[in-house]
Amino acid sequence: MPIQILKVDEHNPVDKAAVDTAERWLLRIRDLFLTERSYQTAIGISEVGSDCRKCVARKLAGKPKTPEGSWFPFLGTAVHAALEDGFERWPDDYVLEQKLSVFEYKSLKLAGSCDMGAYSVDGEHFVVNDWKVVGEKKIKEAAKGKVSDQYRIQAMLYGFGWEQLGKKVSHVSLTFLPRDLDLTEAQVVMLRYDRQVAQDALDALVTMIDAAEVVGWDAVIEKQPKASFCWDCKKFEQKEVGDVSSLI
Repeated sequence: MPIQILKVDEHNPVDKAAVDTAERWLLRIRDLFLTERSYQTAIGISEVGSDCRKCVARKLAGKPKTPEGSWFPFLGTAVHAALEDGFERWPDDYVLEQKLSVFEYKSLKLAGSCDMGAYSVDGEHFVVNDWKVVGEKKIKEAAKGKVSDQYRIQAMLYGFGWEQLGKKVSHVSLTFLPRDLDLTEAQVVMLRYDRQVAQDALDALVTMIDAAEVVGWDAVIEKQPKASFCWDCKKFEQKEVGDVSSLI
């Protein structure tokens, strides 16, 4: 990591100590990357719709994963925390970081926190929101209405969870906040709430769980396709798409 003292050609011992001190605090930032979520083995709401079905199966099976973190997710976590603190000034308009119990089946307990639920200005409905702190490419895709199935399913599952708390959910939304552009470039992509999208995603999990009871998780995991971009299981070879319902 480059550390410089301006207008100094040669470091004396005090300069060297100051540089070492700065290097220590820079290195310690990385220690902050690992949070409680980094060690989570249970599948989360945001992971259910992942294109990497092998990774979904591994998480359903509770397979251990080496915890890791990086700078961009750390920035996202920091922005989320700041937004939660900031929006607390309007308690009549928003419900923040609500714990949602979305679905239970056998050993699966799918739960998590939703960034925000907003009371619609029509006084009747409820709008779900999830913050996404992203780079310029994702901002441009969002501006064109391009949203991944993983994001779409995540939002619908949040809607499903809110619905179980008695909220009349009309829409789910993904607010894409620019990581390296002005806030005026932010994009809000909304979808009408569709319970069936959430149910279909949950049904896919049920199928995996039932298949694993018959043939074991290793066989179910092997049957699943691996997405080319998935870092969580990048060491595994990609398999052909298979219908695990045939294993039951």
